[in-house]
Amino acid sequence: MSTDTLHRFTFATAPVRGLLVQLDAAWQDVLSRHHYPPVVRGLLGQLLAATALLGGNLKADGQVIVELRGAGPLRLLVADSRAGSTLRALARWDEPLHGSDFQELVGAGRLVITLDARGDGRRYQGIVELAPGGLAETLEGYFATSEQLPGCILLAADDTRAAGLLLQRLPGSNAPADALRWEHLAMLAATTRPQELLHLEPAQLLGRLFAEEDLHLLATQALRFGCSCSGERVEATLLALGRAEIESLLAERGGVDVDCEFCNQHYHYDRAAVQRLLAGMGSGPLH
Repeated sequence: MSTDTLHRFTFATAPVRGLLVQLDAAWQDVLSRHHYPPVVRGLLGQLLAATALLGGNLKADGQVIVELRGAGPLRLLVADSRAGSTLRALARWDEPLHGSDFQELVGAGRLVITLDARGDGRRYQGIVELAPGGLAETLEGYFATSEQLPGCILLAADDTRAAGLLLQRLPGSNAPADALRWEHLAMLAATTRPQELLHLEPAQLLGRLFAEEDLHLLATQALRFGCSCSGERVEATLLALGRAEIESLLAERGGVDVDCEFCNQHYHYDRAAVQRLLAGMGSGPLH
């Protein structure tokens, strides 16, 4: 089965574009970093798939960050896609977690989507309230309000795979016939069952959903888990703390330790390493 791949497609007779993503190894890499309760795994997998779909429309160096900020026991889900090919995600929650109802888990919250479409540092941020029906319904609200284009999105995740399907009406398609074609295709897409989305081959799934449509499969994109943390970024963060804070950490702990929450990479700086770091910035010796 072809997994960890983003598939793009269009329709010859309708101004609609589509994306289908299925994640296997990338999703397993996310799960291997932390022990997530089942209900958290399900929503985090959906968010990872949704982020891959949103990242599929970016330029080569673009980035999208999707954050679900909840007021319930599930406080935060966050995922990002860089260059349309590298994914990572994490979750934060408070115990106990009871049930699986979306509203009970997240409470009154919002979805924050940050786009750097071209990788040039110019960011656009869209914020929508969480919909009671879940993450897919929330994202459809985002498309309608922030992008002002209707979208149909389906998401699914289990312990082995995460997947998503997105249809989006193209801008400028305002004719009544275009609206009817959109409604028809969205209705067909909505018949997808979670197990089909997760486990059917892309060609088989799309062929089953749109059997009577002239569908064109376009370029595919390989996806993988990847983290943007690095020694250089950690050192820049340490220097931003200032000399007094670094000396306080050294006095208290004898060294400075930093852990990346996304990938669990551990960075340790003993007194000599911190001294070399500050020396490179022209600072005097530590006291």
